[in-house]
Amino acid sequence: MQDSNGGGRVVTFLGVGLVLLCSALAARAEPPGTHDWPVTGGDSGGSRFSPLADIDRTNVGKLAPVWTYHHGDYYDGGWLPDYVNKGTAMETTPIVVDGRLIFTTPMNRVIALDPETGKELWTFDPEIDTDRRFANMIINRGVGYWPGEQPRVFLGTLDARLIALDAATGARVAGFGTNGEVDLKPGIEPLTDPWEYNVTSPPLVVGDVVVVGSSIADLIRAKSPPGDVRAYDARSGKLVWTFETLVRPEDGGLANVWSTMSADEARGLVYLPISTVGPDFYGHDRPGDNLYSDSLVAVRAATGERVWHFQTVHHGLFDYDLAAQPNLVRVTRDGVARDAVAQATKHGFVFVFDRATGEPLFPIEERPVPASDVPGEHASPTQPFPLAPPPLVPQLLTEDDLYAPTPGHRAACLELLRGLRNDGLFTPPAERGSLLYPFTGGGANWSGASWDESSATLFVPVNNLAHVIRLHPLPESNLGSDEVVLHDLWSAARWWFTGKGTGLRYHTERTLFAEDGWPCNKPPWGMLVAVDLASGTIRWSVPVGERDGVQGVHNYGPPLATAGGLVFHSGTNDQVLRAHDAATGAVLARFELPAGLHAGPISYKLRPEGKQFLVVTPGGHIGKGSKLGDAVIAYALPD
Repeated sequence: MQDSNGGGRVVTFLGVGLVLLCSALAARAEPPGTHDWPVTGGDSGGSRFSPLADIDRTNVGKLAPVWTYHHGDYYDGGWLPDYVNKGTAMETTPIVVDGRLIFTTPMNRVIALDPETGKELWTFDPEIDTDRRFANMIINRGVGYWPGEQPRVFLGTLDARLIALDAATGARVAGFGTNGEVDLKPGIEPLTDPWEYNVTSPPLVVGDVVVVGSSIADLIRAKSPPGDVRAYDARSGKLVWTFETLVRPEDGGLANVWSTMSADEARGLVYLPISTVGPDFYGHDRPGDNLYSDSLVAVRAATGERVWHFQTVHHGLFDYDLAAQPNLVRVTRDGVARDAVAQATKHGFVFVFDRATGEPLFPIEERPVPASDVPGEHASPTQPFPLAPPPLVPQLLTEDDLYAPTPGHRAACLELLRGLRNDGLFTPPAERGSLLYPFTGGGANWSGASWDESSATLFVPVNNLAHVIRLHPLPESNLGSDEVVLHDLWSAARWWFTGKGTGLRYHTERTLFAEDGWPCNKPPWGMLVAVDLASGTIRWSVPVGERDGVQGVHNYGPPLATAGGLVFHSGTNDQVLRAHDAATGAVLARFELPAGLHAGPISYKLRPEGKQFLVVTPGGHIGKGSKLGDAVIAYALPD
């Protein structure tokens, strides 16, 4: 819902003039016929689009590796249990600036290579303690870049530091914070244990400010650390502003921006995709809509002042975080070209708003949704439904939708389904168990989408799976102290099995709706969808990946669209990069990879007479069971 009154409290600590470099990154002049990749999303608007067309439909099958670099940073978690350390996931998308290809490893190291040869230029190690516990896996999604008088690379670390590096040398910038870094933990209260507060996604650089979100452990306690978004001066590291992501922080704390933000540099606006407020599946202690959780919020880059917002889920009980990076798009509606922002969601919608005002470009209506039957829970009576584009994935699962590779598999799934509450989209969690469909991994997840303005097409990887959510009541003793420190295995195990002392009323059991390792709903379980944002229709939807002959599998990984009429995408466990025809979705070429690819491909060309490169970072994903690795691979057409 839009609201022009009241709203998020903004604390401004350092007045800065509107010194936003109008489209600063784009203003860095590129010679004709060349193109770099200065932001992990390709540009500040997250288009993940390359205007290069040397590689096209006719020759993509001729691509071949021209160099490979191995960074060595991958780890399967060893003997330690999941609640202590979950191993590595490679989700980093490199940037290409000033003749350097710069990327992060899961261990949060930053490495710069020569983009044309793969030669190592410099490395930086923030020396995070990989033996300690983190809120997620050992992971990092990339860096931000400031093209000022002393160009800088900004790294947000798992142990909650913001570090500034000289882009030319990789050395710490002495004038930034203390010894080139800012500790992000001070001011985050309550913070029972530092492991609960991490940074996993790249900082967003807009003009002379660096905007940082956070990744916070959820489902652990009733009052989690606050998910405030903060901006720092790119030169000094001083705090510029703080945006509080909950209108009533006393209702919880965890409503954070763990994914990638976007910016309209010309308008000086930052778009925040905010997560579900914690605890995710039970909201007795946080009544009401819980603004700004599950909301897209536009704030001023210079001050953090809220301009507009839209809440995609009221009083979230479904872990439907806004995980995808908002895409800045330009579409023609009713004969008028509009600058807009598109937000893909976990529950399979694409919301499209005017960038400046938040006005929906397609109608959105509030519809009645199922009520909760859990004691003390007050689910929102309505939820917003966009009338276009149509949902990218199914949102209702019936007995006719059950997968039947064998009669026994279907029978087991049918028995499970009949024991669950299953009222379609927004079925609230239940003590007896409820079906959450789409599941918490999407629809669209952090992979986001790529945008081709020439065809007004948004390319969105999605998943089509279901979760079973069961709420188990906890003893009243758990409603006592929140001061639980999980430094050792015993205290971690005590929380894991009982939730003791965390303030939680329920322990949440979340399992895949599956039998014997196979989903209970029919495939495809993963698709790449092309959405026409001019008409609000779906152009095509194709399965992605394969498992034992089944087409369309669970996938996490951003796509890349190019002016050559191609969409490159992987994200699956089958270790294949696919080149799709952007017009039809047909797979034109496949490239075998040494590990799973769950990071965004990029493309660049540094010299008019040079080659167009395609670079991928297949490093696997411990959370998906994808084969781990450490390669950075550059492809190009033969001479």
